[in-house]
Amino acid sequence: MVKKHLFKPPFTPLKRHGKFFNYNNEHLHESPEWFLPSIRMFFSSLKKRFLRAKNPNLDAWIEPYKEYAHSYEPLITWLGHATMLIQLGNINILADPIFESPSLLFPRVLPLGIDPQKLPPIDVVVISHNHRDHMDEPTIHFLHQNHNPLFLVPEGNKSWFLSRNIKNVEELIWWETYEYKGVDISCVPVWHWSQRTLFDHNKTLWCGWVFQTQDDTVFFAGDTAYCEFYFKTIGQMFPNIGVALMPVGPCDPDHMMRRSHMSAEQAGQAFLDCGARYFIPMHWGTFHFGTDMFETPIERLTLWWQDHQTELPQNSLCLSKLGQQFHLAHHKNPYSNTHDQNR
Repeated sequence: MVKKHLFKPPFTPLKRHGKFFNYNNEHLHESPEWFLPSIRMFFSSLKKRFLRAKNPNLDAWIEPYKEYAHSYEPLITWLGHATMLIQLGNINILADPIFESPSLLFPRVLPLGIDPQKLPPIDVVVISHNHRDHMDEPTIHFLHQNHNPLFLVPEGNKSWFLSRNIKNVEELIWWETYEYKGVDISCVPVWHWSQRTLFDHNKTLWCGWVFQTQDDTVFFAGDTAYCEFYFKTIGQMFPNIGVALMPVGPCDPDHMMRRSHMSAEQAGQAFLDCGARYFIPMHWGTFHFGTDMFETPIERLTLWWQDHQTELPQNSLCLSKLGQQFHLAHHKNPYSNTHDQNR
């Protein structure tokens, strides 16, 4: 197990006065002008919660999980929101785990895709950033106590773990790679922000992750806005991405969300930019974020996919249910789902 650079970093994160930025002169989210729009968006989402809670399609997005202790060829399972179980190279990786709700204001719409007690042995947990829906403290304590995995986090987050007596943790910067039992796990740039308290805005880094064996490459984009330069650079640095796990929501209200999240259509473009073969959407339908209706991101993604078929002749859109496992064997076509309009 060693931390290393696989190549010369094409660029490094921007950092000034102890804070990270996506670009020079970036206007930070902590500006007071965002307070009232955020409150309006929250109450707008409340109007749709009753409809989403009674949505008859929820059960159609759940499939019983079948345990696989390990897998060499990629086996991908969506557990809700951005929580992904990634099994490859005979190790088990859990990305951005959250097993319950980030707060009382944002209850789960979809249940967790697996009973936590039935998880296979978790070797590595990767965190994309420190927002509570991606770095959930109760979930992290559960994993530490029951699995004692290696936690890989972006720069600035290690101290949070150490202060909770979680010592098996390593922090990485963009383009740095940690080798774990023959699997290279690389920290890559995405366009986002960080904050956990009132006083730590952007003091820690955010990232996506790329997992590589000799045969396969999986890209987990975490939580990100659209940035053509970032996604095309990732595609250039990792030219054989087989599977891209992409956030597709919340989509609305667009003028607020596009600063830190991708719409379904932008996620599709990011998929083209990075040159992956298989698309598994995530970060949708699990919490009451944004003002989307429950299936809005998936419906919009499906329409985008249909409109771009000429650009996607060898690609597959895999609309994963909670707990559903996709066996993405090397040089073999996985389940290639299209949206069932009768859901």
